Amino acid sequence: METLLSKLAHYQEVYTKGAYQFIEKPRLKVKFYGKFFRFETHQDVIPQEQFPDIDWVSSDDEAQADLHFYHEFDRRMTLDGFSLEVSEPGKVVVTTKNLRGFRYALEAFHMLLEFGEEGVAYPLVKIKHEVSFQMRGVIEGFYGVPWQHSDRLDLLHFLGKERLNTYMYAPKDDQYQRKLWRELYSDVALARFSELLAVAEAEHIDFYYMISPGNDIDYTLASEVAVLTTKLQQLIDIGVRHFGLLLDDIDYILKGNAKRKFSSSASAHAFLISTVDAFLGTQLADYRLVACPTEYDNHHDSLYLEILNRELPKDIPLFWTGPATLATEISTAAIETMANIYERPLVIWDNVPVNDYQKDYELLFLSPYENRSPKLANDEYQVVGIVSNPMAQWELSKLTVHNMSQYLWNSPKFEVVSAWDKTLLEYAGSEYYEALKCFAKFNPNKYTREQYSHEQLLKIRQKDQDYISDELAKLHFAGKVLAKLPNEAFQANCGPWLKRIEMDVAYWQVVLAGNNTELKRKAKELADYPHRLGTDLVQKYVEYWQLLAE
Repeated sequence: METLLSKLAHYQEVYTKGAYQFIEKPRLKVKFYGKFFRFETHQDVIPQEQFPDIDWVSSDDEAQADLHFYHEFDRRMTLDGFSLEVSEPGKVVVTTKNLRGFRYALEAFHMLLEFGEEGVAYPLVKIKHEVSFQMRGVIEGFYGVPWQHSDRLDLLHFLGKERLNTYMYAPKDDQYQRKLWRELYSDVALARFSELLAVAEAEHIDFYYMISPGNDIDYTLASEVAVLTTKLQQLIDIGVRHFGLLLDDIDYILKGNAKRKFSSSASAHAFLISTVDAFLGTQLADYRLVACPTEYDNHHDSLYLEILNRELPKDIPLFWTGPATLATEISTAAIETMANIYERPLVIWDNVPVNDYQKDYELLFLSPYENRSPKLANDEYQVVGIVSNPMAQWELSKLTVHNMSQYLWNSPKFEVVSAWDKTLLEYAGSEYYEALKCFAKFNPNKYTREQYSHEQLLKIRQKDQDYISDELAKLHFAGKVLAKLPNEAFQANCGPWLKRIEMDVAYWQVVLAGNNTELKRKAKELADYPHRLGTDLVQKYVEYWQLLAE
């Protein structure tokens, strides 16, 4: 019973006495009854390759089935939620409001099945789950070298696997998305977008194309707006129906014609967003537009936000990064304040674990998703969703994004310590779990947790060289283990920091030897190396005791 309940712990409602049914067959034959839409068949909604141990057959198949599986529609349910009932032997009833919810129900159903040498066992159980946030995912919105196409494809599969549902394409250094926003995409680029769209659809992911014209668009010229809508039409023509207009990180002081036409930058921005919204409405019967204001990280009211909110249609969500661009925390008090200011749907653009600020690119941010209120999903705050802005190192960003997915799935039940352990174990497996946990501890996100623990700082002040040697030995061993982790993307992302461990260990030996000339040479070598550990005990020790000043 405890094993079953542990397996289902991430669902909100689970009711069972622990009674099991048993079928003496090595695989199951399941008859599907589709009532979600007219003539729904299992071929329409169930990817057979994901269930190699089940033979799905149609409701009109005359063969005898082991289970009868019903899919029903309920308009009262929330999007992405589901109800699954196995309340009598041989019958499974799944109820959802959309097909994404059905995917999650299928995953729960398959999790219930216990295949063994003698047959298949399954419990009699009722499960109901409503997802905390309707929008859950990633915005590729960092500065620096954008991800490769292969990274984005991998991302989409990852999002689907982790029950996330949104990918926003917004790389700051895609020239055609920002600096050259007027230029149309080539056929090659459009083909890549089409492939992303196809994979997104297969994974039940909403693909958003985001554009940033705010640096130099002339708000007063119809021809300028026409250039923008022509660019968007390119994406509409290949099937995109979710868009974002980004007015972040621009000079929003009006000049020239714009200053004469509009009384404020907020009015100009409201005009542009509303115009794009109206255009999308003429081209698409079903679409979604989100917008990022220039003041996106406020923790207080402002004239800009008051005017923008007043002049924008109320159904257009606005981004907010929390009370700072790189928010240490997003508290209940902070969201309550900003919800009262925005008075509209909000999307939290959460800048974790992004490492593009100043020289943060030298660091890895491998911390859990923490310091976010469990009440952000409360209806009164109108937070429709949260998107993570990851690092340029997509593979390593999976750790924080995976951890965040657990929060977004069921925020009231999210417990950061156990969730982080689950993240590390699922990513690395039991053989590499301890090593990854150690490595992550030495590479914290400096915006959400301190880089040095109280104990570490105390031992440095006490000149406890044995303690530092022991900590470095643990890290060195972890690095050796992780160098064998069979994941090419991990090794490519992590390799430079694994090398840094070796360099730091060698540096510490020089410190212990007390050779000042060699110490200065090693210090310069490390200063020139473009990758650092966030918790750099050797450097902290050298700085505290001013060893380079001798």
